Amino acid sequence: MKILAVGAHPDDIELGCGGTLCQVVKGGDIAIALFVTRGERSGDANVRMNESIKALGVLGVKEVYFGDFPDTEIPASHEVIDFLEQFCAKYEPDMVLTHTVNDTHQDHRQVAWHSFSAFRNVPKILAYETPRVTPAFYPNYFVDISPCIEQKREALKCHLSQNAERYLTYQSMVNLATFRGTQANVSAAEAFEVVRYVEKL
Repeated sequence: MKILAVGAHPDDIELGCGGTLCQVVKGGDIAIALFVTRGERSGDANVRMNESIKALGVLGVKEVYFGDFPDTEIPASHEVIDFLEQFCAKYEPDMVLTHTVNDTHQDHRQVAWHSFSAFRNVPKILAYETPRVTPAFYPNYFVDISPCIEQKREALKCHLSQNAERYLTYQSMVNLATFRGTQANVSAAEAFEVVRYVEKL
């Protein structure tokens, strides 16, 4: 199985579905990470990209790509859809993990809407949460990341340039994963909204 994870900025994927990607790779499946921007509004773009490459390496993800759309100003245009469609055609993913539209950050919402268009023929699309989700985020799909919780912690620690952000601390990440795990009756979990989930039996 091939899973393509899409994020607006470096660290979004690690925060929202890093444990899931780690589990995917451990199970022998393929995980690809694709960022739409380079995160230049929150630091040096090269530093931020390298941090994500290192963090995703900790999670076992070796294929990491970046777009060059402007951070905080991802346009509502077909250019972004075209960019995402290139990766859809190249990898033909079985599942896409992307942002939820229920998010206060404009880039996250734009990536969510563009993903729904670009990956319209992908049978499974799940929307992950970040610290900026609104109360409207309603998870109905959970992934047990208990075996990967330490890898996720180590991955987030790679983002040294962002260490002033409270949501990147180990405790915050553990609290959320533990809470979602409680909802799913496991030790730790990541939560998603189902956008589309087609199962062929």
